[in-house]
Amino acid sequence: MKFSAFALVFLCLAPLTVSKSLAQTRNMALDDTQVLKTAKKVAVLINLNPPAAAPYRPDFGRAKKQIGEKLAKQKLQLVIDPADADIVLVLREFNSDSGSGTATGTTYRAQICLGDELKVYPGGKTPSDGEPPIWSVSEVCGLSWPLNRAMDKLGKAMK
Repeated sequence: MKFSAFALVFLCLAPLTVSKSLAQTRNMALDDTQVLKTAKKVAVLINLNPPAAAPYRPDFGRAKKQIGEKLAKQKLQLVIDPADADIVLVLREFNSDSGSGTATGTTYRAQICLGDELKVYPGGKTPSDGEPPIWSVSEVCGLSWPLNRAMDKLGKAMK
């Protein structure tokens, strides 16, 4: 069996090219650092976007209650200062146009619903702008509270 010089070079370099390109593809929802698995203390920062004309609007009290209940269920200790935390949760609550709506007669009413984006950062400091999270999830609309669904996914990631 004869191989050309090009074929030999291709066969030798192709695995390197493939493995190098695959090594750069990473899922940001996976905690490569294992910080989530060992976390005991958590700081929570809540950002509320301006509310829209919607039945459910970003609400600090409700978000605080939902996060508190989920943290207690996961046996995590809430701390005030991110410097004292193992992980820092940053929640952004917002209203979003779901892309659907209802038509009655000649008017169309877009469905604007509640959304929550939850990002997790390593503790020890307040996350800086542009710092990549170690884990994140975004939930919008649905039949249950988006924040509860996001916190449930975090709980699964921490097991």
